Amino acid sequence: MVAVTPGSEWITVKSIKKLGISAGAFALGVSVLGSVSPAQAAGGGTAFHLVNQATGKCLQMNWKDEKITQATCKNTKKQWWGNNGSKLYTEYNRAGWCLAHSGKEKALYARTCDKAQGWTWASLRNNAKTTIFSTKCSYLKVVSGQVKCGKSTGTGNSPGRKKMTWVIKY
Repeated sequence: MVAVTPGSEWITVKSIKKLGISAGAFALGVSVLGSVSPAQAAGGGTAFHLVNQATGKCLQMNWKDEKITQATCKNTKKQWWGNNGSKLYTEYNRAGWCLAHSGKEKALYARTCDKAQGWTWASLRNNAKTTIFSTKCSYLKVVSGQVKCGKSTGTGNSPGRKKMTWVIKY
């Protein structure tokens, strides 16, 4: 017997043959897909941490309508994020609460996703370093320990650039 994922139904060789798939082809498919890391499994499989490059801390949602903060990275759904199109949602209330701004150079909040704006980024690959930008408020950044959305804090390799650079961690 072969288990596809934790908690899934067991698939027997007999059931594979009924589907017309050879055991070898099935095994190759499973090996190509690879295993899910504990971090990915905890975050729902596609969730990621957003780690600020300047502080090394994770973006954290605390509760709906409360400020988004940063905290030491932990394996908690408050710090796991996912994307649905251009929306960034928290795994704490999967796709129910999204990252939303309250104006330029102001704090960000967890709001219902229908009230949150879209964001753009260069990459969501593991270990990618990217800025996160909204046409409504500009760059997602950390200034004086506070998570905000506003004007650029630097370019190129300047120290200020790290305040608005986020490392994607699965």
